[in-house]
Amino acid sequence: MKNRALLAQFLLVFVTLLWGSTFLTLQIALQWADPIVIVALRFILASLIVFCLLKGKLSAITRYEWRGGFFIGCCIFGVYTLQTIGLDSIPSSTSAFLTGLYVAFVPLLQWIVFKNVPQPITIVTIVLAFAGMTLFANPFSVSFSGQIGEWVTVLSALICAAEILSISYFAKGCRPLQLSFTQLITVAALASATLLWHEPIRPTQWCSGLLICITALAAIVSFVQFGIGWALKYVSALRATLIYALEPVFAGIIGWLAGEYFGVTEITGAILIVLAVLVSAWRPNKRKKTEGTTL
Repeated sequence: MKNRALLAQFLLVFVTLLWGSTFLTLQIALQWADPIVIVALRFILASLIVFCLLKGKLSAITRYEWRGGFFIGCCIFGVYTLQTIGLDSIPSSTSAFLTGLYVAFVPLLQWIVFKNVPQPITIVTIVLAFAGMTLFANPFSVSFSGQIGEWVTVLSALICAAEILSISYFAKGCRPLQLSFTQLITVAALASATLLWHEPIRPTQWCSGLLICITALAAIVSFVQFGIGWALKYVSALRATLIYALEPVFAGIIGWLAGEYFGVTEITGAILIVLAVLVSAWRPNKRKKTEGTTL
């Protein structure tokens, strides 16, 4: 079990690396298509990928796996949609900062819903991780004075925290591949319905570059959802949340390799996030507790 827990944490780090790589791909895809079009296409294709891995055996999926996938899929769709709505009226830096609130929302929801009181080391690591993520954004531009985009983005961060806890809850009673398919197909269906209501797909939006980007994004999201579903069988939601905080670090490094700016502030933020992950792995000898008890 210890070996699987360690492997699960390495898998989550790799998943976070893949997440960080999608920002550059997504920016390229947005040159040719509306964000909702991209969300719909990437999740439709991701669903098809996992469907092929399942060899079409949908009847083998249990009712519990459908229920879990539907709830998680609704959360994923809510996060994507609300972030997109928020970006219509606030800068991307503000959106990044407010989205990072999920790091604090996860232990808060665990406290409220599951009565799991945060341990002192949990509070320290959450503060370190959130401080590091803050350095990647511009929190001083947040005002909450009539900016509906800011409140919408905060709501997306809250739903993101609910998504993390939901995956952690359902993963223990579901098979990873089946759970990933049910949540992917849920997002695909919701995004497609929204797309038909929002804006019809125009032939001029299609090009080889967009299709390449969508294929890459779909392959990544299908692996990511499967990886998270498997890893959260052995890693607690709080521990996973801290690992997810590495996302802006990987995104910044990949952006820097592509020619974007990565300065002292970003480096300091990266150090704080990595430090938070390392501190969360530390356990005093006097209090040997299981992974699920603290982080």
